[in-house]
Amino acid sequence: MEIYPLKGVYKSTEEVIVLIENCKSDKIKIKVYNLNNCVLSKEYKQSKKEISLGYLGEGGYGIIAKTEDGECSCAFDVQDTNHIFRYGFLSDFSSDDKDNSDVLYLAKHHVNAIQFYDWSYRHHKLVSDAIEYTDMMGKNNNLLTIKNKIDEAHKRGMFALGYGAVYAAAKDYADAHPEYRLYGSENKPIMFIDVFAIMNLNSGWLNHIISQYVDAVKNVGFDGIHMDTYGFPKTALDYQGNTIHLENDFPTLIKKTRKALPDAKLVFNNVGNWPVDVTKKEDVDAVYIEVWPFYNTYYHLKEIINNAKSENKPVVIAAYPAAFRLDNAQRALNSEIMLLCTINVHGATQLWFGEENAAITQGYYSDYKKLTNKQEKILRRYEDFFVRYEELFFDNELIDVSLTHAGWDNTEYRFNFNYTVTGEPGKLWAIIREKPGLKLVTIINLNGDESMEWQKGRNDAKTVRNMKMYVEVPEIVKNVFWMDPEKSNGTMQELCRETIDGKKFPELEITIPSIKNLVTVVIETEK
Repeated sequence: MEIYPLKGVYKSTEEVIVLIENCKSDKIKIKVYNLNNCVLSKEYKQSKKEISLGYLGEGGYGIIAKTEDGECSCAFDVQDTNHIFRYGFLSDFSSDDKDNSDVLYLAKHHVNAIQFYDWSYRHHKLVSDAIEYTDMMGKNNNLLTIKNKIDEAHKRGMFALGYGAVYAAAKDYADAHPEYRLYGSENKPIMFIDVFAIMNLNSGWLNHIISQYVDAVKNVGFDGIHMDTYGFPKTALDYQGNTIHLENDFPTLIKKTRKALPDAKLVFNNVGNWPVDVTKKEDVDAVYIEVWPFYNTYYHLKEIINNAKSENKPVVIAAYPAAFRLDNAQRALNSEIMLLCTINVHGATQLWFGEENAAITQGYYSDYKKLTNKQEKILRRYEDFFVRYEELFFDNELIDVSLTHAGWDNTEYRFNFNYTVTGEPGKLWAIIREKPGLKLVTIINLNGDESMEWQKGRNDAKTVRNMKMYVEVPEIVKNVFWMDPEKSNGTMQELCRETIDGKKFPELEITIPSIKNLVTVVIETEK
């Protein structure tokens, strides 16, 4: 039996519809939770596969469906403002691709925005004059297929963003416009993989590429543009030999594109985290960072996310799980679980999933790797978990105090197990966030492997049991909960605790029964 939402995201003005599959019972009882509150409990006759849950306010919700034969669970998201940007991808647009189940797969994973990757005719001429065409990498595309996928995305509650490189053109176009190109030493034009000519945004190219973005939105039907960069060059020469610093040109590009497309969704790719400190201040709909070496460790991801969140915009991390391409199935699965956990518990989302239940494994998305049925279902369970508790994980009022409140002479948080606050391998990683009235402690199990590198496959984590945590509580404690995506369908459960004497304040002694990959402890107090 399986249950899942029909849309990646619902609005509060929309009826929430979920689909039940492979249910053999005549009756099914459904409970819907927001955090620890049951907001709906109802029994349905199984004469219909589609079940209406009515209208619900903004937030993340979990569903538990039970029959006499068993139970299953899922989550769904209600947002009116898309303050959480869950990004997926599509890359196959041939005339043979008439099946839109790939968009439904994205909805199951709560994607609310799709990057249409390499859909264009040429990077300097995005929209083809013909219905059938071949792109610059030799891939066959069909404009009607693309428009059909966009329509399907809209039906599933998703925005469709067309990929558009900011400074790439075919060589024939670049040769005809040498004054638009960027150059290296000895006036040698700069190329990328000997296919794409790199153009100068501080020239007539700027207005040209913006006109292409407008064409894509108005004539193809995209909701916005994914503005891609390659991370290089950072410095180059223009046609006259003047030095160009590209980070100075990107804000102008974003500003002028926003003026030309005031209602569009705009995402700019900060490759290798550059130049995010400049572009995150511009009018983009998400701060998007494609991560490459030497940002190799889980802790690097935390630092990138915390810096990107300073503008209080959604943060998307494009961290491509190469282990699906380079390692065995189980180690790849373990690696992606750790990636999802690391990124989401710090309040960001990951671009990794798309086309026909596939994972991106490298920079060219069309070389995706399809997931096994087991991998897809387990990873969806974790994504359900982070959607269900989005009000906690994506609360920008929470301040990360991990480095200042645990260890050395810091007694606010103490642990009786081998822990780290910097993502060291072989330990349990404690991420501590606070605001008045709420303490959120998430523990990620890194003890199964000696690697800190997120790109690599991982061994199974070793389950740890009966962990104790001691928390100073000068405030009155109202509730203590814990949740684990591997336990009780991820449902919040009350946690055993005692109040003991501490050095300065009373302490909560909390016993966490076990951890496989991740647990989160929620402590609610008087403000």
